[in-house]
Amino acid sequence: MPENNNRWTSDHLMKPGGTAVYAAQQRERLRQMADEVRALLGEYRADLENLKFDGDKPFEARLRAYLASRPLAQLEKDLRAAVNHVGKLDPEFQRRYVELPAKREEKAEKKELEKAHKKGLATARAVNTAGHLNGISSALVEPTGDGKGVVQKTGTDGPHNTFLDFLEKRA
Repeated sequence: MPENNNRWTSDHLMKPGGTAVYAAQQRERLRQMADEVRALLGEYRADLENLKFDGDKPFEARLRAYLASRPLAQLEKDLRAAVNHVGKLDPEFQRRYVELPAKREEKAEKKELEKAHKKGLATARAVNTAGHLNGISSALVEPTGDGKGVVQKTGTDGPHNTFLDFLEKRA
């Protein structure tokens, strides 16, 4: 339990492990209360069953004891449910305030990586294609030692077909 005034505050819960410690303490306290109520319920119901009135039919005292002790039985049931609810406090906190931001950050990084990858591929393709075309076009027009371009040198001996002629015909 916290040091000051034996009272839990939101600040205590916000500290690392705060919700886990609080939940563990409250679960134990509520379990003890539920156990006390169950023991009291058994005693109370037994004592009520022993109170019989003139004119009671068979099992009427037992039914009356059951009905009179139902609020106590409901209290025990509610305390057991409260134990379960308090047990969910830390997992919910972890899921919504510890894991969620980490998941979102991981998702954002993954999205950025995919975006950069797609952009990088598109850029790489464009640069690669431009580089190839630039290299091809410069080879077509740059004369070699004999004054002819590479394609013209290696082309057919006919009417000087070049790669650019080929592209123009396809377009």
